[in-house]
Amino acid sequence: MADKEVKKGPLAHKATVDISILDEKRVGELRAKAKAKVEKDRHAAAEAKLLEQFENEERQAGGLDEPMEEVFLDLAPYADRIMLDGVIYFQGKTVTVRASVAAVMYEMMQATWRHQSIVDGKSENFYRQSRAQRVVPLGNGQAGVSNILRA
Repeated sequence: MADKEVKKGPLAHKATVDISILDEKRVGELRAKAKAKVEKDRHAAAEAKLLEQFENEERQAGGLDEPMEEVFLDLAPYADRIMLDGVIYFQGKTVTVRASVAAVMYEMMQATWRHQSIVDGKSENFYRQSRAQRVVPLGNGQAGVSNILRA
């Protein structure tokens, strides 16, 4: 086997380096070199991120990728979640999903309210009416609208 064993990990021996032997001019050169390297890395990362964004926009424009949609889950009282493709989406949350997933979610939400209207014996329009709207304080100087949407 090898005469020398190379240790890796936290138990590896670390050599002590005396940086005081370098003069100020060389330290300044090394600092400038490090700064230039970091700046180059930052520019490369920014370019990669921008390129990825442009590629996604072109895919969506060309029909290769689906656009994303925000969906607020508003389910009937008996349902607390939707599960699609092994992903759970909870009632009352806003999620960003692909357009095709959003279409399925809208259909499932509508089906829960249709079922609720059948069980309660009420018109489907009964559940679409907003009642008792009022402005309520949310804290931090903000206000929101409180809706009693369901019976």
